Amino acid sequence: MGTCLFCDIQRGLAPASGEPIYEDELVYAHHVYPDPGEGSIYLGHIMLETKRHTPDFASLTPDEAQAVGLLAALLSNALKACTGAEKVYAVFYGEVTPHLHVILTARYPGLPKEYWRWNTLSWPDAPRGGPEEIAALCQQLRATLAELR
Repeated sequence: MGTCLFCDIQRGLAPASGEPIYEDELVYAHHVYPDPGEGSIYLGHIMLETKRHTPDFASLTPDEAQAVGLLAALLSNALKACTGAEKVYAVFYGEVTPHLHVILTARYPGLPKEYWRWNTLSWPDAPRGGPEEIAALCQQLRATLAELR
């Protein structure tokens, strides 16, 4: 196996802003991090990954499938509570990085329809932040997840 971005993040070899939001033996969740030189990033853009390098939902074990589904639901509730999101989008494509990762994105109130779904991150008025804001949101999400579990 070559280099995998998500395996590297979990091993601490690639950046993940704000520390892990959640981690156990099966799943790992973190906020999407800004690329170097990229000023701010959409707040509430979360990656939920399997710990085991596996390409898609079809190859999950029953325990992994249960862990992914439960964490996706809990993180969605936490994102709504911490950001005021109206909705949380959940997507997985897997073409670029063949490691199961569910992308959870907060859809904020007032988001114009032309930015719904896959255009959400392009909304110019979206809440954005750098490492400090991401770290603060991650801390809120961890606290909220602890309450929900």
